[in-house]
Amino acid sequence: MIKGVVFDFGNVLSILDRDAANLAMAAHTDIDAGEVGRLVWDGSIETDSETGLIDSREHFARIKRAIGAESSWSYGEFIEDFGKAILPFPEGEAAVEGVAKLGLRSFILSNTNWIHSRKIFEREILGTIPELHALSFRIGAMKPDPRIWNWLLEHCGLRAQELVYIDDKEAYCEAARKLGFTAHRYHYEDGNLLREIEELL
Repeated sequence: MIKGVVFDFGNVLSILDRDAANLAMAAHTDIDAGEVGRLVWDGSIETDSETGLIDSREHFARIKRAIGAESSWSYGEFIEDFGKAILPFPEGEAAVEGVAKLGLRSFILSNTNWIHSRKIFEREILGTIPELHALSFRIGAMKPDPRIWNWLLEHCGLRAQELVYIDDKEAYCEAARKLGFTAHRYHYEDGNLLREIEELL
């Protein structure tokens, strides 16, 4: 019997727009937004920030060096620029509310850093309805490492077989299935999230 739903954050409960962040950061350097993106994402800077090996100020310092940013670019401006990668997604929030109305528990499990995680708590529904926020930078492990799902299980008091896991990446869904979760790939352009969850119950 399904007792709860575990939501990924990016492209499930929010829209991930890295291009917007790249464009904002490119305004502080001589290289273009595409090159900024190549240097900032999918490498050690991202991994170290999302596993908590570096804090947000070191994250800023490493990005600033990597893209050759102007010295006048401030930490406060970086927080604003980098945060532009996360956009609100009302349908995702409606799904969290809908799950609660169905009498199910809810949780958020995400690969994220401190700066982007703040966007969860800027949205009251996402910050208050889910019982736990399993965030990689706090746990020290990123999907598909099973430790992040196991942390959630240890703290929520449910078995994997009692949970539905929603993610936009099939590889992460498959990793969750191996641990016993019912997992479903979803992307914000695909359809109605709450309806898809109801079909899994």
